[in-house]
Amino acid sequence: MNNNRVASSQCPSPTVDLLYDYAPFLKRAESEGAIGTLSSRIASPRVAIVGAGISGLLAASELMRAGVSDVTVFEARDRIGGRLWSQAFDPRHPHLIAEMGAMRFPPSATGLFHYLDRYDISTTASFPDPGVVDTELHYRGTRHIWRTGHPPPPLFRRVHKGWRAFLQEGCTINGASLVAPAEITAMLKTQRFNEARAAWQTWLDAFRDSSFYAAIVTIFTGPCPPGGTVWERPYDFELFGSLGIGSGGFLPVYQAGFTEILRLVINGYMDDQRLISCGIFTLAERLAREKIHGSTVAERVRFNGVGRIYKEGGEIKLVTDENETMAFDRVIVTSNNRAMQMVHCLTDDETFLSRDVSRAVRETHLTGSSKLFMLTRDKFWINKKLPVTIQSDSFARGVYCLDYEPHNPDGPGVVLLSYTWEDDAHKLLSVPDKKQRCERFVDDLSTFHPEVARHIVPADDDYERGVLHHDWLTDPHSSGAFKLNYPGEDVYSQRLFFQSQTANDPASDTGLYLAGCGCSFTGGWIEGAVQTAINSACAVIRSVGGHLLSGNPLDEIRSVYYY
Repeated sequence: MNNNRVASSQCPSPTVDLLYDYAPFLKRAESEGAIGTLSSRIASPRVAIVGAGISGLLAASELMRAGVSDVTVFEARDRIGGRLWSQAFDPRHPHLIAEMGAMRFPPSATGLFHYLDRYDISTTASFPDPGVVDTELHYRGTRHIWRTGHPPPPLFRRVHKGWRAFLQEGCTINGASLVAPAEITAMLKTQRFNEARAAWQTWLDAFRDSSFYAAIVTIFTGPCPPGGTVWERPYDFELFGSLGIGSGGFLPVYQAGFTEILRLVINGYMDDQRLISCGIFTLAERLAREKIHGSTVAERVRFNGVGRIYKEGGEIKLVTDENETMAFDRVIVTSNNRAMQMVHCLTDDETFLSRDVSRAVRETHLTGSSKLFMLTRDKFWINKKLPVTIQSDSFARGVYCLDYEPHNPDGPGVVLLSYTWEDDAHKLLSVPDKKQRCERFVDDLSTFHPEVARHIVPADDDYERGVLHHDWLTDPHSSGAFKLNYPGEDVYSQRLFFQSQTANDPASDTGLYLAGCGCSFTGGWIEGAVQTAINSACAVIRSVGGHLLSGNPLDEIRSVYYY
């Protein structure tokens, strides 16, 4: 895989829910030096940021550039980065990593790519998604070969053709034509926002209360199915669940809201997904270490969790895990929705959040997710000409072979042996021992691809150092992997995303702002974390009487949809 840089400024990608692209504003802020400024007459506010994930680090960095000198970032873990977590198997091989959180990076995430460009972090040509590389699909005991750049095997072609036709042509529901998702993407890129707004509202009106599964049943079993062929129930829907929509099978999240999945497609997040050879944690590391007015974000991080957050005497009080109470003027909370409710007690009353926002915090669904990586002795898939990616309908859902050192063909390999969501991830909680879990996957893999299974052994037979895994549902600081809306929950994303705009109205401004991908329209994607980080930093500057650059998201983005 070749190094490849994609400049965010060359790929305009406003998102469908926002009709706004963060990259031009960030590019201008970089040239001007900051997203805003504080007047010399304004005393620098005391700002606390809860969480040192990408949202917290970015918010701290941009506030410091704007002249906010008193910033403290609290982190409950013993590391920064949050779900930007690139674990090295062995210090001797720092580039052989397991991406425990964010893993696939589409260039349409222009806010993220602005910072990747800024900190000189390259992406490789592609993540080994099905069909992007030589792939084997094992379905109902039969092996199917999917060669790079070719259509999928014949068994899957009806659902593949139907899905592609849906993307390019849209569909007709109850006599009404819905604009093709690809056409909405084109509208966004050419800034035909009024057309895009009307088209997306039509989709919301038709499917806001439908699960992903229910929607595709409606679309592909109706009288005018995309592709011209009615899908058979249940077989074609089981096939589609195994094939997926570009990044593997979506069967475990069939119960998610259809519009939650469709917005990812329209925003381009399922296309051209990249891999970062040096690890996405590099972004967190470079953000934290950069000198800003003689200081760094890293110097502002306190590895101390925050419990209850409350207001007293006009100040916002934070109680730390060391039972210390600290006072601040403004607070940005980037921890996930469950921590906001259960740890920080933000939903107990209306001190900081309205009733609608509190409900969104409480009820937003967080998905379970589990990953298991293995360091193998060699890159057997290259040496033995074996598939790079395997998808199946069995216990071993997806196997991805990752080459982090293409310049070293004789070096060790990294295999993502399991990346699962929801029920598939929950099943694994009954096998907490990582060696036993590996053996379960290898045993299952051996039933349909014994040659690959034979090579799934950790380097030096060392399961302790050669296997890394994580269950996000049982992570004490997360209690889940990422936000994934159920039907009818898009309104929660709307409430959470726009919460920071309370800074525009002194009557409703409480001085506390929410951020993180769970407060965005695209949970689980770094872009949502970037967007809300910028929103919250802008909110602090405006709330304390500072000046924001024109074109900022607090002024430019308005809620224009009925969810």
